[in-house]
Amino acid sequence: MCQTLTETGSRIHGTLNVPCEAVVPCFCIMKRLKLSKRLQAITELIKKGASVADIGTDHGYLPVFLAQAEVYNQIFASDISAASLDSARKSASDHKVSEEITFNVATGLDGITQADVDTIVIAGLGGETILNILENAPWTKNHDITLILQPQSKIDLLCRFLYDNGYIIRQTKSIVDKRKYYTIFLVTGGLQNGKSK
Repeated sequence: MCQTLTETGSRIHGTLNVPCEAVVPCFCIMKRLKLSKRLQAITELIKKGASVADIGTDHGYLPVFLAQAEVYNQIFASDISAASLDSARKSASDHKVSEEITFNVATGLDGITQADVDTIVIAGLGGETILNILENAPWTKNHDITLILQPQSKIDLLCRFLYDNGYIIRQTKSIVDKRKYYTIFLVTGGLQNGKSK
């Protein structure tokens, strides 16, 4: 957090020697985080004002970027690994946004409820792992939940699970990042008031 400094005497402002005797604000310069093409493509699918959970956050780059943008409601960074979450906390601290992010050591969506978020990002995990996370959180099937999924493997298995369980794939994006191909799905639940739409 920034503090203020009391100064007496002179300060150099540009080429002018300006006397001062006042409480001078100490301005923090925030380091802007630059994302990979893959993560940048994911952020483009997140609506402003959303409450977002990043599951399997690893270094926490996505939550930090969202926090710096200052246009999102709530931001959760969750990971099964305490060590990974420590890395995410460090990223947030380095970029002065620790207070804007809620950190959660948990398996999948444990510790996060439908009341907390409306947008869930699960990126960089295997397709089978992603479907297991969704299977254990049936509330993600509700129509007002947006899922942004980027599986690293078993894409066909994940797509079959989404189709068989009432999810709707609204958009598919394919990108190349560092000579690797990635597929990103924008998905919503298909249930409204507990019934299929």
